Amino acid sequence: MDLPEKGMEVPLAQIEAICRAYGLSDLWKEIGNDPTPEPFKSDGCSLWFDSWKATDFYPASFFHDLKYGYGYSGESAERLIADAELMIDIARAAPPKWRRLCLPGSGPGAMRPSNDRSVGDSAGRRIESQSPCGRPKRLKEVRCR
Repeated sequence: MDLPEKGMEVPLAQIEAICRAYGLSDLWKEIGNDPTPEPFKSDGCSLWFDSWKATDFYPASFFHDLKYGYGYSGESAERLIADAELMIDIARAAPPKWRRLCLPGSGPGAMRPSNDRSVGDSAGRRIESQSPCGRPKRLKEVRCR
């Protein structure tokens, strides 16, 4: 199933069809049980490229927008998961050399001893990895000042 174009208004019936086609039944339950009065529109990758050469990042951004702004708007845990899924989806779509730039603790700065291996979520919290290789051993929430 093709996704609507960037900026296009997506009616509720089409959102339901998209959720069903992509196996997002939990998301559809959330949206269908309490639809927002505003129509849904995806703005694509707000702080990232919608595409680069032959790589299309828009689908990852579309689903992030749908989960974040329309489905799980008040649920911080689900929104944090949507952020992580966006990062993973972009890393999967990216060319191999870009993948390590998409994952926290694995980019070019990860080799420096003083590297801060943390990633922020949309609520201004930092999640720190304690592992020297950048993979989380134990995650803890740290409030940013």
